[in-house]
Amino acid sequence: MATQQEYEDTKKMVREAMLEEDVPAQILIQLGELAKRVLEDKSLYPQLVQELIASELADEEDVSKEIDFQLVGAIVALGEMTKQMIESGEIEA
Repeated sequence: MATQQEYEDTKKMVREAMLEEDVPAQILIQLGELAKRVLEDKSLYPQLVQELIASELADEEDVSKEIDFQLVGAIVALGEMTKQMIESGEIEA
């Protein structure tokens, strides 16, 4: 379990990445929702990879063709964190 400081550091990193990469919060939420569906239906993994590449959050050579559960879990967490940050007013939707 992350400490409060680790959580705050991660939120700061998410905000900075969104600004630097010009990634809308809604894209992160959509990717998080798709990643959740991948956990239920592994055949959706290629779609998740395509969406990551299309949103310029990953390069094709950087993403495993085989399902990478660490990546999927991180995207789920990123989507949920983004939702929480919107709800708390830390970022805009």
